[in-house]
Amino acid sequence: MAMNIRKELFINQDLKYKAFQSKLIPNISCDRIIGVRIPQLRKIGKTLEDNNFEWDFYEEVMLHGFYIGYAKLPLEERLALLDEFVPYIDNWAVCDCVCSTLKFISNNKAEFLKYLKKYMKSDKEYDVRFAVVVLMNYYIDDVYSDFAVDYFINIKSDFYYVNMAAAWALSVAFVKYSDKVMPAIEDGRLTDEIHNMTISKIRDSFRVDKETKAYLKGLRK
Repeated sequence: MAMNIRKELFINQDLKYKAFQSKLIPNISCDRIIGVRIPQLRKIGKTLEDNNFEWDFYEEVMLHGFYIGYAKLPLEERLALLDEFVPYIDNWAVCDCVCSTLKFISNNKAEFLKYLKKYMKSDKEYDVRFAVVVLMNYYIDDVYSDFAVDYFINIKSDFYYVNMAAAWALSVAFVKYSDKVMPAIEDGRLTDEIHNMTISKIRDSFRVDKETKAYLKGLRK
């Protein structure tokens, strides 16, 4: 299985894409990137019958995450596999692509939230980013938005990729629940980095009106 997966990845290698990815993910050695585009990785991920393959390359780690999302597994097994997987997250791309693939969370929100709290409380950069992106993808709704937004607002981190994720999540929440996010911006409750990143992200949105964008620009620190 291991040799077949790696062989399949190299068959689908795109060296120009590898060079592009290496620039987008500067904290990973170029030697760890094969250069397989995400749609092709997803196609491979949907065919996996097990996860008995290596973790050496960026794409292999991504496939482990896709397996958890795509395979037909009981919730308990998915959670056990996530505990194995999350420590291997060392870049934003694996984190974000895999989080968007964990669609099973939508049908198990209460139980998964109990599981997620250990990552929300972690002091590791990508544990926390994983928690933030999961909450952003599945919990910004009428039931959980108060909880999720409150968590984003209270993040105090020195990690760039945590702060960027928090700002991204707050900007997504702002579109539907501006009444929950705007007071935190106006009152200065966010860290300076998250505050300014959040305003930039909101102002980049096509779903926010010009007047609101202009007002937010004046709140930058």
